[in-house]
Amino acid sequence: MRAGWVWLGAMALCALATVAWAGPYTDSAHGDAGFGVLRSSVTQYTRGHCGHCHEQHASIAGSEPSPSGGPDAYLLYETNHVSQTENFCFTCHTGAGGNQVGGISINRSYTYNFGGDTTPGSYDSDIAAAFSHTMSGSSHHLDSIVSQVLGKTMYDADNIPWSLPADINPCDACHNPHLVKRNYPVDISGGLLGTAVTRPSDPDNLWGDDSSERASAVGWYQAPYWFGRTDRYEPDNDTVQDGSNLPDYNRLCTDCHNDYNTIYSENPMLPDGPRNLRKINWTATSGAVTADAHGVVAGSPRKLQMPYSAVGGNIILGCLDCHEPHGTPYNIYLLRSSVNGKAVHVTDETDTAWLSFCQNSCHGRKHDWKVGCAGCHYHGAARGGF
Repeated sequence: MRAGWVWLGAMALCALATVAWAGPYTDSAHGDAGFGVLRSSVTQYTRGHCGHCHEQHASIAGSEPSPSGGPDAYLLYETNHVSQTENFCFTCHTGAGGNQVGGISINRSYTYNFGGDTTPGSYDSDIAAAFSHTMSGSSHHLDSIVSQVLGKTMYDADNIPWSLPADINPCDACHNPHLVKRNYPVDISGGLLGTAVTRPSDPDNLWGDDSSERASAVGWYQAPYWFGRTDRYEPDNDTVQDGSNLPDYNRLCTDCHNDYNTIYSENPMLPDGPRNLRKINWTATSGAVTADAHGVVAGSPRKLQMPYSAVGGNIILGCLDCHEPHGTPYNIYLLRSSVNGKAVHVTDETDTAWLSFCQNSCHGRKHDWKVGCAGCHYHGAARGGF
């Protein structure tokens, strides 16, 4: 839906108001009057007020509220981005000690919130923790977003160019902070789905709120099982299976991860890194990389497990059916701790680990040639990985 991305050079006008203006920001998660931003050091501002994130003057009532320091980009009260573990967003989206009054308790891993896996140790309890896996597990690498995406000319999956400013927060690449809404629990009101994402190629519009932007719109989507169930499905522990309650995350992710963009990752947890990430062709509309059989291209895999075996072979998987968007405690490649309702452990690239992921959760048998899964099957492999 169309809404402007406010770049806050003149945010003083909004911050002077004691009651926030109506519009896209006040409809957002940060601007909501009931649960929006409320910094503990400036509670004289109403909840959702611009001044909780942006300081338009050097002081309030003669002193600078905590945290204090020099001027920062976009009038933010703290440095926008420093490193993988030090980021403006993490000053609130963290565990104990954050600046948000009452803390934020609902930003757990995708596998927990939208997959139902509450097993201790299998999920991250907050956003800062999800991005902090630098010794085990894996995290989306913010510094690579800064160096490889921001300020660069990128191409979406249809080879259409786009770009973002070089100095914005890397989190903003997928989450316009003045637009995104709460997405947990799943809620569809007035025909619009609550969504926490904006596409990098289209930051001024929510993605996934309209029905045309959901997984069901592309056809052939089958929701995986809810954790431990065979009668309930992601992302809402209900009987909906067609993705009509799920943003089309594939379209969002392939704004960057496609067969046009070369992304060099220095992520310390990337196996065999630093290196270029494998290119992905999820749409089958280009020819630079073999179309992936998990995507739009028709495939006919054998011995699939339920619920996939019940709907035939030509199924489009969603990126978040297998991957965490922010991080995962112990698996490589951002792989979720459970897939299709079953726990998976892929802490390395051994065949035992890949069998835990591929055969245990979705595919019903080992390879006929007794070859390790990852030797032939990966994004961009010949015959689409199959």
